[in-house]
Amino acid sequence: MKILIEECRYDPKVLEGVLPQNRIPLTDEKVKIEHVGYFRSAACDDFVFFLPKVVLESKKMPDGKMEDRVFCTKENEYGWSPEELINLDELAASGKPPLGRREKDFLYEFAVWIYRAIARFNETHSGADIIWQKHEKQSAGFRRRYVTNTLLDVILALIRFNRDNQDYFTFKVKERHSGAHRINWTRTISKTVAVIQNGDPLYLEPRTKKKAVNFDEELLVIFYSILDHVNRRYSFKARFNLGYELIPAAEFKRYLSGYGEVRLRQIKYKYFSDRDLALWELCFAFFHKAHKANVVSDGEEYLLAKNFNVVFETMIDELVGDAELARFKELSDGKEIDHLYVDESLTRRANRNTLYIADSKYYKVGEALSANGESVAKQFTYAKNMLQLNLNLFLPGESPSDVSPIAEKKRKPFRNSGIGLQRDSVTEGYDIIPNFFISANMSKEFSYEDPELEWRGHDKNGEFRNIHFENRLFDRDTLILAHYDINFLYVVSLYARNDKQAQEKWQKEVRETFRKRIQDLLGGKDENGALFRFRALLPHAGVDAPSFFHENFKYVVGKVLDPCLTVDGRPVYILALENPGNIHKDQWLSEERYLQVIDETREENEAVIALLETVFDIVPFRLGDDLGSKLSGCTTTSRVGSHLIGGGSPMTGMATSGVQIVSKVGGSLFPRVESTGLCPCPKDQCANPDSVKILVLPFTQGAHVFRVKDGCRAVEKSSRELTTGAEAPFLGVSFPCDTCWVWPVERIS
Repeated sequence: MKILIEECRYDPKVLEGVLPQNRIPLTDEKVKIEHVGYFRSAACDDFVFFLPKVVLESKKMPDGKMEDRVFCTKENEYGWSPEELINLDELAASGKPPLGRREKDFLYEFAVWIYRAIARFNETHSGADIIWQKHEKQSAGFRRRYVTNTLLDVILALIRFNRDNQDYFTFKVKERHSGAHRINWTRTISKTVAVIQNGDPLYLEPRTKKKAVNFDEELLVIFYSILDHVNRRYSFKARFNLGYELIPAAEFKRYLSGYGEVRLRQIKYKYFSDRDLALWELCFAFFHKAHKANVVSDGEEYLLAKNFNVVFETMIDELVGDAELARFKELSDGKEIDHLYVDESLTRRANRNTLYIADSKYYKVGEALSANGESVAKQFTYAKNMLQLNLNLFLPGESPSDVSPIAEKKRKPFRNSGIGLQRDSVTEGYDIIPNFFISANMSKEFSYEDPELEWRGHDKNGEFRNIHFENRLFDRDTLILAHYDINFLYVVSLYARNDKQAQEKWQKEVRETFRKRIQDLLGGKDENGALFRFRALLPHAGVDAPSFFHENFKYVVGKVLDPCLTVDGRPVYILALENPGNIHKDQWLSEERYLQVIDETREENEAVIALLETVFDIVPFRLGDDLGSKLSGCTTTSRVGSHLIGGGSPMTGMATSGVQIVSKVGGSLFPRVESTGLCPCPKDQCANPDSVKILVLPFTQGAHVFRVKDGCRAVEKSSRELTTGAEAPFLGVSFPCDTCWVWPVERIS
């Protein structure tokens, strides 16, 4: 078996005798391999496998140059060059370090998995212009697993039959030996002559139950001889119990040259059971193919994918994507999304799922995306287009009666998947649309069983952001793009096996993993390393939260989202504030400006929290927590410390219970909330339940944020301190009681 690797450039001399010039022209320059798959070459009478470029690793050599190498290990730091792997058995003879048994076995097995994946792709995408195939037509009734039906197909079918029918072979062995040496006296007496000695007959040639010609045994001998030849010739590892004397290698060449077909035809009608016939057909197909390869002039068979990235994309989409949403992947601007599916929202919005967008990237191992590259820009565009599609479909109204029958039919797949309007009408925040790349990686342990899904962080150029406004996660223009590596071997084997049950099980698991790891990235697993810190907001009793968001829109837009969740009869909102300790340094920012951004973000977060504390219970949580159980039983508590409000416009429902807020705008005062006797002051210095608390605002125009200073102080009703002068806060106001407690404030923005 010969090994060539996609996108490698080979010296034409090393390919002489491996590939015919009419297939891949050999010139004086380097020859670039652009295919992945299988080629049975008459030029070298051998299999040639074209492996995908994911086996390559870019390595810095001692001379400082970067080269593509294969199998870089601790024992062999610089691995092997692709040219050295063309003929694996010649490595030792050339004086180069021989390839280890583990690596060699991997290459043989991996080549077959790649072949089977392409064969399956060819089944489901018949006529695809990226597939090149040629095979000799089969004259017998070979029951094909793949439509390609090459010599390799037959070999794989023989190996599978050996693996899956051990009970059949055990039965044959038992049948062969059961009573085989018991004398058949009827035949012995009638067919042989007895010798009389001392008056007793002696039979020198007794007849036994063993047949003179055992056709079952002959078929098994042929079958095991084929497996032995396949193991020696093509380095497969078919295991079988040697209970028979195999056909000698010299004699087996005669079988390969045509006698195998002749002999099998002679004994064909000796078999009747289904498995006997199936085994006969497999053996005949093998000799038919082998004989064709020997006598046909070109003797070629091949199954090649010219653009293997299309095959990889198809594998990922079948294992991850949603077939029902496939028609929405083609966007109106001509772009096409690789993978689209629906899953639970990252914020766990009740009765609301969200769209997940992914793009598969077929690169060499470890290859990174450019932060300004075309792929990143397109992926952000995909998210914007899908969000606009969602608005187009659901903005007119979420009830079927709100739209025409044509529109309702178009959005039906989304409705069936639990998708509604992705924009929250209360806070005007937009739910997060998860967006990520999936690229192939190679398992260091050559495992076909572990998906080995890994997230690429900042250090691996695996996270990208697109923002218009800082510190607004729930904004339609805030887009975060992640990057994941997945074990290529696992994907290929799962796709090639076509085990629907295993695929559905893994799809459920991997979607949960994608969702959980994006939640961890945004604000879940590690609070210090999270991009955002999340808090649940529960309105105090009697608070009109929608009015509060409306009046304080400037301070909460893009920061608060309604997750459509209710706990103990109270609506729950989600607050997301950027983590000042983990703000990514943009390449355009100077160090001085970067530090300034951190300070500004910290101050803004403190102000927003203080504002929200006036009307909400605030409970920190990690994205992905079960908010229902976390918040159940949470009771309203009075707040101690600073309070912030926006002055300059009516603020209905904004005050902490027990505080009468007045605001002087253009000379007018607007009382807001009746006193309940609850005092939020430090030290509870105005705890008299009959007293009224008044927040004193300076004369102002427009909306601002204020901080309470110095705590409360008593003001007598008869005092002229706050009711005289052009700038007096309470000019023309009658105090509600003889003694009021006043909070002086200062403007902070």
